[in-house]
Amino acid sequence: MRALIRHFTALGPDDQVFTVNMERDFRFDPFRDFMVCAHCDWSPSLLTMDRLIDMAGDHLATVHSADRSLSSHGNESFRKTGWVVLSIVALMLIALFAYL
Repeated sequence: MRALIRHFTALGPDDQVFTVNMERDFRFDPFRDFMVCAHCDWSPSLLTMDRLIDMAGDHLATVHSADRSLSSHGNESFRKTGWVVLSIVALMLIALFAYL
């Protein structure tokens, strides 16, 4: 059960777009992320957040020659789900305090 949380994209030869996705697997450790290339079988082992961002750019540049216009953007549905869960938890806490 992996959730797509962030995309890293860059332009390669002939303006082809290459993407590396950051995914989070909540079954193991909710703060560990996986990197998966959408164009090859590259998926490094679990590392910290700071190192993953550097690795995505390095992979796109060296393997796919995609070294132009490197960008990173979060997955909108993952962000919205976080706000919905936060709102539900807040309402449950308010109801609990009102009951007590």
